[in-house]
Amino acid sequence: MSIQRLLLTGGLLFILAGCRASYPTGSVDKTIRELCEKEYGVDVVVKTNNRTIGALVVMEDTLLPDLTFSDQALKKIEDVMLTTSRVTLSSEFPYDFFVIAIRDSKSTVQVSFVRYIKDIRRLIMDDISRNDYFQRLLIDVESEGPPETGSGTNFALRDWKVSDFLARQIAERLRTQLQINLVIERLFSIRGLEGRFDYTDKARQEGQFVLTLFFDPRAPSFQTTGTEALRENFLKVLFETAKKMVRRYEFSQYTGLSIEDESGRVLAKYDRAAFSKGSMNTLMELIRSIKEKRE
Repeated sequence: MSIQRLLLTGGLLFILAGCRASYPTGSVDKTIRELCEKEYGVDVVVKTNNRTIGALVVMEDTLLPDLTFSDQALKKIEDVMLTTSRVTLSSEFPYDFFVIAIRDSKSTVQVSFVRYIKDIRRLIMDDISRNDYFQRLLIDVESEGPPETGSGTNFALRDWKVSDFLARQIAERLRTQLQINLVIERLFSIRGLEGRFDYTDKARQEGQFVLTLFFDPRAPSFQTTGTEALRENFLKVLFETAKKMVRRYEFSQYTGLSIEDESGRVLAKYDRAAFSKGSMNTLMELIRSIKEKRE
């Protein structure tokens, strides 16, 4: 079973059953546990916090020697994702996120799948494409300390916010683009990229997006690579991806974007007004312009 089939199943099959508010708020975690056990024979630890609900599965041999999921692990993730999708969409409580985590009982590895529930509703309404829906799933790989020996009750569930989720989404999209466009990645010796949301007004939940670029310390500094115009265009391309994602999620509680290196040095800064201006070139267009200049 492939990851793509897993994402498709967890996002689409439950739609056929229809979803209406049928689970009272107080019974959501209990319902997920009971359904997973009764329908699939899967024991799960379920936790909830403010806007997030999470389900943890602990099992042996989660990962194969090549670090891919075993068929058994994928089947359990599929079953729990399907159940959690059904229940959260039918719950009277407006959860924003659900997290499906699977932990290998023999190691420290835990893989978590984070889904923004509004994305499921938008898929149902045909408001986003199936491909975009696949890309909107976040996958976290973590080490959870000593190997699990109990029932997994030490499940630490993060209370996800749209701002933090969106910052991660922006970084994931950019990482994918850089992996495809190796010319840019190698030209600037980029070895990593992370996204976060820094709150400037916690009471109003406002802040700025921050993209951190990690460069190869053995390579020339970013400030001396290429021309100034080329560096500016590259940073603007990163900004354009961030702007596109902010618009897609209809997010408004932000003041701008800061692009920095790992030391905290600001490479570029864009205020909120810049997010309202027209778009510029993509990474592919930037690569074409580099090749044209060389020819």
